[in-house]
Amino acid sequence: MAGSATYSMGVFAGVGSRHESDTLHGASHFLEHVLFKGTPTRSAEEISAAIEHRGGDLNAYTAKEHTCFHVKCLAEDAPLAVDVISDMMINSLIATDDLEAEREVILDEIAMHLDDPDDLAHDQLARGIFSDGQLGRTVIGSPESVAAMSRRQVMGHWRRHYRPSRVVIAAAGHVDHDQLCEMLSGWEGDPTPAPTVRPQRLAAPQQQVLTVNRPTGQTAAVLGFAGCGLFDDRRHALALLSTVIGGGMSSRLFVEVRERRGLAYGIDAMETTYSDAGLWAVDWHCSPSRVPEILGLVRQCLAEVSEHGVTSAELERAKSQLRGQTLLAFEGPTARMSRLGSAELAGDPRTVSQMLDQMEQVSVDDCRRVAAEVFGSTPVLSLVGPRIGTKRLGRTLANWA
Repeated sequence: MAGSATYSMGVFAGVGSRHESDTLHGASHFLEHVLFKGTPTRSAEEISAAIEHRGGDLNAYTAKEHTCFHVKCLAEDAPLAVDVISDMMINSLIATDDLEAEREVILDEIAMHLDDPDDLAHDQLARGIFSDGQLGRTVIGSPESVAAMSRRQVMGHWRRHYRPSRVVIAAAGHVDHDQLCEMLSGWEGDPTPAPTVRPQRLAAPQQQVLTVNRPTGQTAAVLGFAGCGLFDDRRHALALLSTVIGGGMSSRLFVEVRERRGLAYGIDAMETTYSDAGLWAVDWHCSPSRVPEILGLVRQCLAEVSEHGVTSAELERAKSQLRGQTLLAFEGPTARMSRLGSAELAGDPRTVSQMLDQMEQVSVDDCRRVAAEVFGSTPVLSLVGPRIGTKRLGRTLANWA
């Protein structure tokens, strides 16, 4: 990226929570923690200090289909950054004491996650939509699986999935490709098979209203449908529908629920996309007594879009909004690096420009067809908050189509 003074690099491993067995649930996230704990030549403190004392940032995240360790620094510090992250990936000790300390940290993180009504509502929705597949798993693991996981299991997961021949390395910013390859020349490893992924088959949800009772002042509500996978031709139309329906303060649902009726502080529509499946949802927080009324308004909005589609003006505004948001989001080196790595792992060769061009081809008829297909399927409603009657909500969902 001409003119950039920074350097962003990520090491992407094609393993996440959907690849884990029941006993290894949370292993990828566990590794995200323990690979920072030290190597033969650097302690945990020295790993962090090497980057932070130069003004950089070293971090990691785990997703359902991949894990990423990433670093951002000044371009002049690129050799140091590459050396530190390579040392972590290849030479981590994963000492027993460090693993036990991080186990307690992760159990604390799980407890914090379980205290968040919004997180709970979305996790519950994913389990409802992906009822027979591993995309319904949480990334972080369960208290039971994390507590029982042994060092041998964590080490085995690392050795299987983090061989140099099994990762993608992406970089953006002030990057010299040949120089980066030279800096990585010490990485060696034998090819190993990719993790087996069972294709996500979506069965009809077993329950339509899922609840967790909590003594909170508001109810966290999420209504969801099975959505589109990464390579689904309907994906761009569904993204545009998300923008028209609940993509900001000028969207249909925000205007109706917040501006006209004052029923909730906010309401949003969103899509989550995986390689072979997806989820589309509307979420809001409100007084428990208002859940049925807002659900009725959401149902009415989705029915109107399914039957009549969106207007040409709405579609053009949505295209302009998504194009602007996308280009702004990928303006920086870190975002460019992240997309390069994750797209390569997924086998998606499209550039951002190509995806935006595909979006521009979406018509009003495409939106109406996709809306009827997605919003005409069986929805799941996930609620976390004070106990409320679900019979009325169940009847609403049972008669959805």
